[in-house]
Amino acid sequence: MKSLSVTLLGVLAATAGCQPSAHRLLLLDMSLSDPLVVEAVATPWHDAGYRVEYRRFYPHLTRADLTRYRTLVILGGREPERLSDALTLGDLAILHEWVGGSVRRGREGVVVLAYTSDGRVPAGSLDRWTMNQWLASQGAGIRIGETPPPGAPAVPLPRSSLDNAGFAAFPVGRNQVLGVRDPTQILARAPGSNAAFVAASRMNDGLIIVVGREFLASAGEDSGTRDYLLALARWTRRPAEWAHLRAATGRSLLQLAEAPGRVAQHPPPLAPPAGASVTILPAATTPLAEASEKPPVPNWIARQGMRVFWTRFTLHQLDSVLAFADVAQLNALATVVPVQAIVDTISTRFLWRNAAERFQTTSVRWFPAVALFEIPTQGAEEIDRHGALQPVPCGLDSTLWRGALRSAYRTLARLGTIGVDAEPRGRRAGRVAVPARADVVAGVAVDLDSAVAYYRGTGFCDVDYRTGLAALRLDSAETKRLAMLPPAARYDTLLERGLLARYYDTLQAATRERARALRAELQKLRPDLRFAFRSDELPGDWFSLGLLQGFSSADTPVLLWLGERRAGELLARYRARGVYALSALRLEPENNTFAPSRWNRLRSVVFDAHSGFWLDRAVPDTIARMIRRATR
Repeated sequence: MKSLSVTLLGVLAATAGCQPSAHRLLLLDMSLSDPLVVEAVATPWHDAGYRVEYRRFYPHLTRADLTRYRTLVILGGREPERLSDALTLGDLAILHEWVGGSVRRGREGVVVLAYTSDGRVPAGSLDRWTMNQWLASQGAGIRIGETPPPGAPAVPLPRSSLDNAGFAAFPVGRNQVLGVRDPTQILARAPGSNAAFVAASRMNDGLIIVVGREFLASAGEDSGTRDYLLALARWTRRPAEWAHLRAATGRSLLQLAEAPGRVAQHPPPLAPPAGASVTILPAATTPLAEASEKPPVPNWIARQGMRVFWTRFTLHQLDSVLAFADVAQLNALATVVPVQAIVDTISTRFLWRNAAERFQTTSVRWFPAVALFEIPTQGAEEIDRHGALQPVPCGLDSTLWRGALRSAYRTLARLGTIGVDAEPRGRRAGRVAVPARADVVAGVAVDLDSAVAYYRGTGFCDVDYRTGLAALRLDSAETKRLAMLPPAARYDTLLERGLLARYYDTLQAATRERARALRAELQKLRPDLRFAFRSDELPGDWFSLGLLQGFSSADTPVLLWLGERRAGELLARYRARGVYALSALRLEPENNTFAPSRWNRLRSVVFDAHSGFWLDRAVPDTIARMIRRATR
């Protein structure tokens, strides 16, 4: 009887150990994106019943993953065009086991390969090529095309094996076209064609799905997109419905000889390093702060919401830009100032005196801006994960914070008063008196797009590296050994040791303290000065997050001009990290955004979820009148 009890307990334990693996999903992102960024990908899979575990700081497969997880989603990287990690030979070996190798035989492993599209900025060709080579070696009959992404909506196929995904077209971002061996492999296509956007193939007992990562992250764009992605996630849990798919045939040797970049020959480890923990996504719902805890809203935003026009500063076009803002009833203008014009000289003083006088005759608030990418590197340059120099300053170099960045902020904060009389002016040479406005410059803006693009894969210049190592609290011998590593070996060593998360946390904290000190200095100069940041991508790199934490406070939130629709949950999560912000959503007027049918659906997103909108390019005067009619 005792032996029987032990046997039963063993069976129950084995059942309990195997059962959860069918519900666990491993999410890996070769770009090491912040959980806020990839949460949009995870949400439909979570809603379909999966426990989504995101391993940010070790985006490679291990042998332990084969038994812990049933479903795998890999978000392709951006190499070689932009900085990220990339698939390795070891990853490809584990993928083979995942979808029908000897380890997983009979366990219906699911692999979702989400490639990075060649969108507005080319990126991701290395992982797209590597995925194609692996798909060909498996005989999957799917190939990621290299044609320019059409940006078309997707249409589900009611008669495909995914037969409960609806009928109407829905937005999915920019995606490459997929080539397939058999029409049964198409799960979604472009309207009016057989160009596949989502395709699948059976592999022994497993399933392979190929889709763009923008597609996977589009659930928040439209209810139809959300319904489709939820149906796709649920479908992966029903192997009986895969029978309609064509099975993979014609396996061949894996060929990696002519890759557009380096494919690392890294053998798969038995398990992830100890410091590479997972994050459960989506994160537990963060209750929105009580009204007393929400950051205060300036009066001009409370009355109308932010209505911002972002453009590049040119004095000869300033009158037409201000006229457009007047017709459209915008209340803020952000102008990127060329770095050469930030230098305080006699000629630039004349330039800014003229600009300030023109702003004084309007009610538009001015946010002179600087692009981090354009700030000259006066000290050390940043070093990326490959050990190569990047054209941005070393993030923690003192010459950046005490020199170029400090000088740019101080000069931009003073533009509204350069050459302008403090007292109201009388008639001079027949001119009408115009009182000087003290709030011509309402704040200083920074274009974070360059920071998000470059600092995401950097942080290994000597100053950064010494700062990060000191906080790891290793023994002196180990610290000395790591300090002697050449730049090209620093990222990989920290990654394999499981130290990367603590290292980046240290860099972010150091950036925050430097930004906090600069904010305090600027507020002594201008106590009412606001700090604004523009970014199409959601800021998630160590440098951008450190800036936002340092420049924001509970009583003076930063202004965030984003391309991200979800706001309430996002800002609540930012507040939990010490970032207090008011957000505005980027709108594209040329897409009939302000037409009554579309604007009625967008209004609540713009003025309830967000605190307004911003425009990023010059548009015709007819659009200005449309904006005025729609937003009044």
